[in-house]
Amino acid sequence: MLSSDKDCNQKLGVAKDILDVLNGKWKMEVILLLLQYDKRRFKDLQAEIPGGVSAKVLSSVLKDLEEHHIVKRGLDDVTVEYELTEYGRSMREVISNLVELGLAHRKEVIGK
Repeated sequence: MLSSDKDCNQKLGVAKDILDVLNGKWKMEVILLLLQYDKRRFKDLQAEIPGGVSAKVLSSVLKDLEEHHIVKRGLDDVTVEYELTEYGRSMREVISNLVELGLAHRKEVIGK
């Protein structure tokens, strides 16, 4: 195997790693809401996700994002709040670029 093939496979592997973490219904919605509002309570997140999400599913999504160090759970007085970690906030530019690419894609493909 040529070194360029190995390099390509390694890049593909690490790209797939993060896509696997972000893939799944409601994960991007949670991240986008936390980018917008900084901290949110569970019920607020549940109410603000378009299309609705059950408490069980949202809990699972938050736990998964927490395990991947994207979201952290904190206690403010007696209220549990969720916020992005520093690592999670570092995704702002990438997510913004994905949104821009999505808009361009819609214009190019769907808008014709």
